[in-house]
Amino acid sequence: MLSKSSVAHMDWQQFLDEFRSFGGVAENIIQRHGEIGLGIFPIDPQEPLEIKVPEHLLVPADNVDLRDGAVVIKDHSRFPMGYPDWFQRYQALYSWGADGEASVTRFEQGLLDLPETVLKALQQHGLYNQAERLTGTSFQLSMLQQFLKSRCVGRRGRLLVMPIVELINHYSNANGWTDGRDGSIGVKGAYTTEVLVRYSYTDPLRRLMTYGFNSAEPMAFSLPLRVVHRGKEVIISGRGGGKWFSPPKMKLKNSKLVINKPLLGYQRMPKLPKTLFLKACEAEYHIHGAELFDQIRHANTAAIIDLLRVLKHQADPVANQLMQGCLDQLDALSQQIGQGRNGAIRPH
Repeated sequence: MLSKSSVAHMDWQQFLDEFRSFGGVAENIIQRHGEIGLGIFPIDPQEPLEIKVPEHLLVPADNVDLRDGAVVIKDHSRFPMGYPDWFQRYQALYSWGADGEASVTRFEQGLLDLPETVLKALQQHGLYNQAERLTGTSFQLSMLQQFLKSRCVGRRGRLLVMPIVELINHYSNANGWTDGRDGSIGVKGAYTTEVLVRYSYTDPLRRLMTYGFNSAEPMAFSLPLRVVHRGKEVIISGRGGGKWFSPPKMKLKNSKLVINKPLLGYQRMPKLPKTLFLKACEAEYHIHGAELFDQIRHANTAAIIDLLRVLKHQADPVANQLMQGCLDQLDALSQQIGQGRNGAIRPH
């Protein structure tokens, strides 16, 4: 008689066979529990593995819906015959239905249950907006939307679900996804243990608030805040920052200086944050770049300490996650020393 794990392995391989029939690639992989939950592992660690989702199998998040509790593709027209049915079963067995719905609901409900003082502090510092997180016509649909935001790749302003690939867990020091010239996305290589990828470049607090888990990221960006620099109001935007290794964008708006999400700390290159900031200050604005950079870092530190103060008497799991995220953010903020010689910028 076959064991339960043997049956599960056979079901998984049959499922991957269907995925391959649509043009996908999935070789030498299996989903199972590891140290950080469900993840993707090599079946044979001595052999290379490969996952590739061709462009025609990537599903726009705005084409995904809930019907009677099942995650479905709304418009089938651009997908291969049989693929929407496979996608629905995939979500039920291995993604949304496996752990996705439970984990995102646990985190989002935990946020809702926090005291009003904590929620106000999170909103004040640009980390939480209930209206933006609960946009669905039902709580379950809102949870699906939050789930998809954490499982998609962004391309040309759209979020795309990437089946199989999105089951891989995050590690900040890993490589990112492989974007093929043909529009595909995937992972390829030799792995002796769990397959891990870097989802994106972000900092500990934003990772937590977007994905629902803690990660000691090596960098810190500014929170959205305001400072007064030598009599001039300066607004730090918390949006953007995709090209984090470039000088932050600055512009004058209604006599106020607006700076877009500057990098403030980076463990691997501690001179880079101030170097990028000073480079941005060269153009105009008559500001003292080094002083303003220190002001912004100080304001961020004060904001995070403020969050820790309102969290210190909370003992529930999500409050503990937030406290850890604040500590990780402070650590990442501290990773800044000096600046590059002659403004040299050599990120890696």
